[in-house]
Amino acid sequence: MDRDLLAEITIENKLLLFDAENDVSIAIDERERLSREIHQTKLDIVDAELQVDEAEEDGDRAAEKGDEKRAQLSVMAGEVFLLKIDYLHEQLGFLRAKLAAQDELIMVAKAKYELAKAKLVKRNNVRGAQDIELADYEGQVDEYIGGAKETRLDLAEIEKEVELVKNQWLQTRDKLMASSGGGLGSPWAEDSALWGGSW
Repeated sequence: MDRDLLAEITIENKLLLFDAENDVSIAIDERERLSREIHQTKLDIVDAELQVDEAEEDGDRAAEKGDEKRAQLSVMAGEVFLLKIDYLHEQLGFLRAKLAAQDELIMVAKAKYELAKAKLVKRNNVRGAQDIELADYEGQVDEYIGGAKETRLDLAEIEKEVELVKNQWLQTRDKLMASSGGGLGSPWAEDSALWGGSW
C-alpha cells in the first residue's frame, strides 16, 4: 500500500497501527533469535566432535596403561558424543525448518500490517481510499496464514523425530553416568572440555 495515503491521517489514528507494526517487529526478532540458535548449534556440533576425539585419545592412553575400565568408559563416552552429534544435526535441521516457518510468519505479520493500513485509510476516507479493495488485503492475509499453519503442522512432526534422537542420546548418557559413578555422562562433565581429566 502506498504510504502517501497515510499522510493525511492524524497521529492519533496512526497509533492504531502500532499493534500490527509491533507484530512485524516481534516476528523479525524471533527470526534473529532462531538464527543465533542455529549458529550456537553449529558450534555445539564442533565441540561434540572435539569431545569424540578426546574420548578416543583418553581411551588409547587408558589402554596403553592397562586400565581396562577407563578404556571401556572412554569408548562409551565416545558413543555418547556421537549420539549427541546425531541429535545436534537433527536439531539443526529442525531449527532451519523453524527459520523458514518464521519467514512465513513474518509475511503474515506484514500482510496484517498492510491490511491494518488499508482499513485505516478506508475508515478515514482519505483521497485514494476508494481505490482500495479490503478483500484483496484480507485474501492475502488468509493465504499467508494458511501456508503458515501447514508449515507448523510439518514442524510438529519434525520435532517429534528430533525428540526421539535426543532421548536416545540422553538415555545413553545416563548409562555412561551410572557406569562411571557420575564422573562421565553428567551434563557438567559433558560440557567440560577437559572431561577426561575430571575422574
